[in-house]
Amino acid sequence: MSKKTITVSIFTALLVAVMVLVAIPSGSVSAEALDRRGGPNAPADGQPAAGTGYGRSQGAGSFGSFAALTPLTYQEADALERAILEEYGAYNLYQYIANTYDYGDLFGQIAQSEQQHVSALIRQAKKYGMVVPENPGLTNPPVFTSQEEACQAGVAAEQHDADLYDELMLLTHKADLEQVFTRLQTASLESHLPAFEACLAECQLAQ
Repeated sequence: MSKKTITVSIFTALLVAVMVLVAIPSGSVSAEALDRRGGPNAPADGQPAAGTGYGRSQGAGSFGSFAALTPLTYQEADALERAILEEYGAYNLYQYIANTYDYGDLFGQIAQSEQQHVSALIRQAKKYGMVVPENPGLTNPPVFTSQEEACQAGVAAEQHDADLYDELMLLTHKADLEQVFTRLQTASLESHLPAFEACLAECQLAQ
């Protein structure tokens, strides 16, 4: 091949490259970038992008669909663990009363609600990669001589539960934890506690 032919070939290749660069709009992005930024191939709302997960860093400069979760502080992890153990305790107590005494369906129904509270807290713990504490069980089952005593125990448990959440909410500024703590505290104050108070009042009127 002659030098003239080589020169023409190089010039042609450079000309084609320049034309290609000019043809691409300055705002264009690759298919991969579109996926990460929320383009046609982006995941559905609420789902992490493929290859990512809650709490997993996506690296500096990436356009992740979700910001990486900030790890729990020691105080936040301790608060979440205390909340889980508190709800375990309430569940264990109410389920024990429902299984041991013939006091109607109240304790069994609230025990089911407490199990849902536990599940909500465990979801938060798993989201942050925290080891979930096991249910220790009811180590010292109480003995009740009347339904009134059992309902009084329910009142005390719900009051303690609500007070604990006041304390735990001071230990975090994470919106997701605050939301769950607030929701569970509201359930205690506006649902469980009034139910046990009504039970207690009914028992006292029946005397």
